[in-house]
Formats: sequence, C-alpha cells, structure tokens
Amino acid sequence: MKYIYGNRLQGIDDDSIIESVLGGRKERFGIFVDRYGNEVLQTVGRVIASPEDAEETVQDCFVAVYRNLASFDRTKASFKTWLMRIAYYTALKRLRGKYSAPLEEVDRESLDHIPDADADMMLNDSSPGRLSLLNKAIMQLSADDRLLLSLYYHDDRPIKEIAFITDRTEGYLRSRLQWLRKKLCQTIKKMEHDGKE
Repeated sequence: MKYIYGNRLQGIDDDSIIESVLGGRKERFGIFVDRYGNEVLQTVGRVIASPEDAEETVQDCFVAVYRNLASFDRTKASFKTWLMRIAYYTALKRLRGKYSAPLEEVDRESLDHIPDADADMMLNDSSPGRLSLLNKAIMQLSADDRLLLSLYYHDDRPIKEIAFITDRTEGYLRSRLQWLRKKLCQTIKKMEHDGKE
C-alpha cells in the first residue's frame, strides 16, 4: 500500500498544514497521509503480520490524528513524533484485541549471567542462519517490545523521542533495551541448542 496525495503543497512545513486544516482546509490533511503514511505502515507492519490488519491500523491511526489535531502541542514534540505516538498506541490496541502477549516482566537473575559482549556478538552476526533465528526470537516478544525494538533499531529514533512515543522514562527504555538484547541472545541460544538435539 502506498499513500499518495500529490506533489502540490509537499514543501509546506507540518505546522502550516496543521493551521490550514484547523482553519477549514480539511483536504490538506491528505498531505500528512502522503508524507508519513509509508513510514507509519512500515513501523506498524513490523509488529502486525497481516498486511490487511496493518493497513487498517494505519487508517485508524490517521483518523485518530485528524480527530485530535487541535490537541497537538508542538512544545512537547514534533508533529511526526506525536503521529508516531498515536501509531504506537493504535497498533498496540489492535494487537491486544487479537493476539498480543502481555508485557513480560524483566527477570534480571536469569539474564545477568549473559555478558553484554556475548549478546552484542550474537546479535551483530548477520549470517543467514543467525538472522533467521533472530527474526523468530523477535516474533516471540510481546508487541510492546517488538515496537520498542522497531523504533530504536529500525527507525533509529533517539531514546528521548521513544520515551515520548511510548510514555516511558528514558531510564526504563535503556534498561528494557539492554534486557531485550540479552533475552534475544538467550532465546537464540536455546533455539540453536534445541535444533542440535
């Protein structure tokens, strides 16, 4: 699915489009769909396997953005970051309504024995077999954790933005990401061990 509004008005900044839409030029909201639709779809699609469900989630997201546009506060975040926050919660809502696992509690004791260097080495291994296991391990995580990994590693978003999007503290996110790397390492080791028996 590709979102296209057209090239006209593409050079206008987000704040000007918001003012225009709120001022009655509602058709200009389509610029946001064109500008950010594919990025939202990519993020949502990383955690919602069904393309149809992912597309519906993107549509739900933009409906929510349109309805809440007047509440956007540019002093708290950029429009794009605010949009991604809505996309994040829209995706989680859809997943929790269908097949999402609950957020797994951090179990420090079971993962403390895995050195950071071991997790880094394993997760940076780009051999086809290891990448396949990594993808399988990621799919075993909760939707919240998959979205967190997507925002940090795929979208390369700074922790500060992710904190706004997810409504979590920066310290929590750093700790969670470290735990997730070790959790993925542990899961891959288990899959490799189980595959050899």
